[in-house]
Amino acid sequence: MDALNRPQVTIGPYKGYVLAVLTSVATLNYLDRVFLGLALQPIKMDLRLSDTQLGFLTGIAFALFYATLGVPISRWADRGNRVTVASLAIGLWGLTVMASMFVTNFVQLLLARVAAAVGESGCVPPTYSLVGDYFPKPGDRARALAVYTASNPLAVLIGCVAGGWLYGQFGWRLSFLIIGIPGLLMAVMVKFTICETSTRLGRTKAVSRAMPRLADVVGNLWHRNSSRHLVLGYILFMTLGLGLTPWYAAFLMRNHGMSTAEVGVWFGLIVGINGMIGMVLGGYVAGRWFAHDEPTQLRLTAALSVLLMPCFALFLLLPQKYQALLGLVPMALVFNCFSGPIYALMQRLVPDGMRATSLAIVLLLTNLIGLGLAPQIVGILSDVFNSSLGVNSLRYAMLSMTVVALWAAYHFWRASQTVSQDLREVGVFDSNST
Repeated sequence: MDALNRPQVTIGPYKGYVLAVLTSVATLNYLDRVFLGLALQPIKMDLRLSDTQLGFLTGIAFALFYATLGVPISRWADRGNRVTVASLAIGLWGLTVMASMFVTNFVQLLLARVAAAVGESGCVPPTYSLVGDYFPKPGDRARALAVYTASNPLAVLIGCVAGGWLYGQFGWRLSFLIIGIPGLLMAVMVKFTICETSTRLGRTKAVSRAMPRLADVVGNLWHRNSSRHLVLGYILFMTLGLGLTPWYAAFLMRNHGMSTAEVGVWFGLIVGINGMIGMVLGGYVAGRWFAHDEPTQLRLTAALSVLLMPCFALFLLLPQKYQALLGLVPMALVFNCFSGPIYALMQRLVPDGMRATSLAIVLLLTNLIGLGLAPQIVGILSDVFNSSLGVNSLRYAMLSMTVVALWAAYHFWRASQTVSQDLREVGVFDSNST
């Protein structure tokens, strides 16, 4: 069906369907990372890898291609049909993840992770931009993006619970084959049931002619105080999350003697369910009570970021298995509470034609630092601490990363001081350009 003849975005139920599908794409985008994190310990034993090698696989090897390819793909999305970009990307992701079952050594697994990164790099920027156009009002957008960003804890829930069961039944290789199949199905669903927005279809040629330079997009983000500090805070916040996430399962297995299936069920249920509650709650609070009070949104974000340090300490330092699992509850709630409002505010601080590219630049830095370097640093620290701390080396390597939460809180607070003025300036720019 031709995009011009598909249902228009003014249809309420259709907008809900689009949000569900785009959230599903983002969920699959994160799913294989969850599967890989759950499988790190079995892969380590099977392929005889060190923690430094595991950190490289989950970090730099994946992030370098995922982040750098996101920029040209997002430029394509900003000037062209975002539905086409997203469907091709999720289909490629499905194929490359399925290929992971054939690896037999570190180099082959490294190449498989690079290939998966190529597919994933085109999923988030176009779908994120589409959600912004389908839900243009500030309150609606904050709530919609809270649902969209719930894809991360949803991936944790599905990936850990299903992954733990799949690993127990089929092993890690066949499990990767199985999780790649939904990517192919989702590619077809996106292409033939989601329509590009009518406003984008009407201005595609004009946008292509007047595509902003990459330097202009970077300058737009950097020269506004609020967007600069918001981006820096977000990068640091995600550095904490992305740096520790690949190691949760390995920590629970090493320090609390849990099996892969046991970790999958407990971690998936606790982090997945509470993470989604945190996402939706944060979006509701921001959209319902502070829809037009962005400074307060950012001050709350800063306060919650500070709370992450004691939350992580509870999880990592409590001595008993069930105590540590209980410590995951507040951590998951707090960590996910402000992702939706951050994404919504980030969209509003850039002109429409720069949205996907702006996000790609933010993701480039986030993934190179957070996804690329942070897991590697944790792996290196764990190996360094091993001689003196033994089985507790990973625990204290992870704990050392939590100080980043304070740094992130500082930038969120600084962003709150100028966000109102910067939003007014962006609004004037958009009204003049239209």
